[in-house]
Amino acid sequence: MEAENSVRVSEANLKNYCVEILTRVGVSHGEAVEVTDNLVEADLRGVDSHGVVRFPIYIKRILDGGTNATPKISLVRDSLTSAVMDGDNGLGHLVGIRAMEHAIEKGKAGHCSFVAVRNSNHFGAAAYYTEMAARNNMIGFSFTIGAINHMTPWGGAEAVLGNNPFSIAFPTPGDFPIVLDMACSIAARGKIIVAAKEGTPIPAEWATGPDGLPTTDAVEALKGFVVPVGGPKGYALTLMVGLLSTMLSGAFFGRDVGDLYEKTTTAQNSGHLFGVLPVEAFDDVDAYMQRMQKAMGDITGAKRATGVERIYLPGEREFISLGVRRREGIPLGNSLVKELQELGAQYGVPLPLA
Repeated sequence: MEAENSVRVSEANLKNYCVEILTRVGVSHGEAVEVTDNLVEADLRGVDSHGVVRFPIYIKRILDGGTNATPKISLVRDSLTSAVMDGDNGLGHLVGIRAMEHAIEKGKAGHCSFVAVRNSNHFGAAAYYTEMAARNNMIGFSFTIGAINHMTPWGGAEAVLGNNPFSIAFPTPGDFPIVLDMACSIAARGKIIVAAKEGTPIPAEWATGPDGLPTTDAVEALKGFVVPVGGPKGYALTLMVGLLSTMLSGAFFGRDVGDLYEKTTTAQNSGHLFGVLPVEAFDDVDAYMQRMQKAMGDITGAKRATGVERIYLPGEREFISLGVRRREGIPLGNSLVKELQELGAQYGVPLPLA
């Protein structure tokens, strides 16, 4: 994000703003804090596509009746190693936290476990949940169905697939876990949303317009389709993630998936799947950490290509961004700041700029 097109907001001010508005639309204070921590951490980590840029639509869905501000999250099935959770149409961030907490609880008892979720909503950045597991010396998994169908099957001309993201996180002896968090397209649709809000072009390989041709116009791209990473492999990957996220719980898939932005009065019945592999179920944690330390050194100590100063591990850049933005503030685009300030004005909640 270019400095001249953005302003910085402190983490504390941004969190206070979000919590205050969430409570004004009916979310309890404690749950508003949890959702906000999840949401703002994406911005801190530099994943702007899944941060507060989505906040206005979350509020609109609550006001329009499409999302339940006071869900009664419950377990439909529960065993030593698995569970199915019903999110009661609550905010996806909250439902996701509860589901991963339940998986971690089973993991602490020494069980490898998975929790399938139905009746949820868009849950933000997938890495938030896998890092919860990693902090407990567990390898974490999170999968989710996309909140909009904007990818075609390979060879198709109709969007019946979401850009279904997933994350895997490994605990490490270092300051941060090794984290993969990716959607199955060349670029997440959230990045296109950010570009559209700021009026900036996108790379032509990111998406096609409604005519099926590559476009650099972010607004036109939002009317068209995202391009899967790796062609048919990306299509197959997003299909697998979508099936994992829905088939075990009864969440919506395919043509049943509603549009996060367009169908704001009806429940999305979004699905997720969360899993943990406790390290101690396989070996002593110290032995695992020794192997991880060597593995990390093998990667970062590899011979570098010409012009490359440093080899990063997955999740390392985000960890660095988190530290920088905590110190210097979170950059938000001018148009997004205006949108947030206008939303805040409706509730008498200011957004102080750093």
